[in-house]
Amino acid sequence: MSAERPPAVGWMPIAFGALDVRAVPGFPPAGDILVAPTRPGVALCLVEPAASLWRRLVETQPVAAHTLTAAESQLVSEMASAGLATTEPNHPAVVSTVPVPALSSPIHELLYAVVHHVARERGVACVFVKGPALHRQGLRTREHSGDIDVWCHPSDVDVLARALEEWGWHRAPDPWAGTSVPHSTAMLPSGWGCEIDIHRRIPGLTLDDDRAFHLVREDTVPLRYAGVEARVPSPATHAVIAAVNAVRPGPGDGARATAASASALSALQAGGRAALERARELGAVPALQTQLRALTGHDDWRDEGVPRDWKWRTQPTRWQAYAVALLSLPRRERYRAAIGVLWPSDEVALASARKADDPTEDPGRARRRRLIRGLREALPGRFAARKGARS
Repeated sequence: MSAERPPAVGWMPIAFGALDVRAVPGFPPAGDILVAPTRPGVALCLVEPAASLWRRLVETQPVAAHTLTAAESQLVSEMASAGLATTEPNHPAVVSTVPVPALSSPIHELLYAVVHHVARERGVACVFVKGPALHRQGLRTREHSGDIDVWCHPSDVDVLARALEEWGWHRAPDPWAGTSVPHSTAMLPSGWGCEIDIHRRIPGLTLDDDRAFHLVREDTVPLRYAGVEARVPSPATHAVIAAVNAVRPGPGDGARATAASASALSALQAGGRAALERARELGAVPALQTQLRALTGHDDWRDEGVPRDWKWRTQPTRWQAYAVALLSLPRRERYRAAIGVLWPSDEVALASARKADDPTEDPGRARRRRLIRGLREALPGRFAARKGARS
């Protein structure tokens, strides 16, 4: 790289997150600082001499250009090109500290910071829900989670999804894409190796999506990930979210198992009296009546509506659930949605085949076999009779 003219203002470190990984097992012995550059890409692990220079930028900022050697000037210019250094004193991603990881997975922690910054750049207000925050708030014993759950206003879901696509994620195939049926948009990873679920709502609340998000957004607390301050629900609100998530049913399994109910009860207990009040405010009473009655010992928890997504989720089969979900849509949306479910795109058909352990790579064949699987599930008696007649 050709030498650049030294800037008039001193150099400052920037990143979408940074962690000191010198004592973290699994990193190369020479690994020093794990950083997420401010430009789309993957995490970088700084080694010497870049690590020492970047630490100097953090500890003594701004660093005047005339105090750098020729080699350091070259190195800091390369950092600037990579999105790790700047001469802008008010840059929003200036790093002032390099903490040790708070989570067992530094990459996972760093990604929280990345999503926060990506959302901020697009003007998307978001709240991180579930995951390691529950453990850090004393609401569950398990520390780690396999993905990241971020909740934003329904009108911002596509905005954030497109922004994350620039960072290497892509949307998981979904026959319901473009409708209000899915509660979240799943973003599948490439280089980062961690799925991100962008929520438009939390299933189980009776409130509409807009109202629920605003109520939760108004009751958040800061939590730092990789040196970046993000927002998570207050412990009381988070306890309700965790409890509702625990008892969420799925097509074919009816009510959740006893263990799920116990998990919900544990979260509500940890959330204290404030969690009981938030359960009413968030419209979580219908979904949590059993746990609330067990916790309080009284029976005045009244049914105040139908939890969102519960009706189709409690159907005995997946295809019955699809039928109920279709009927929940406005009439003008049903036809297009029905086509997407019955005769989906190539991506959805092939994803369905993989899930069913069907090795086909032919989209047309995958669609036909998917439809047959659905008919067998929806009409088991009819297919059983035909099979008996042939035997």
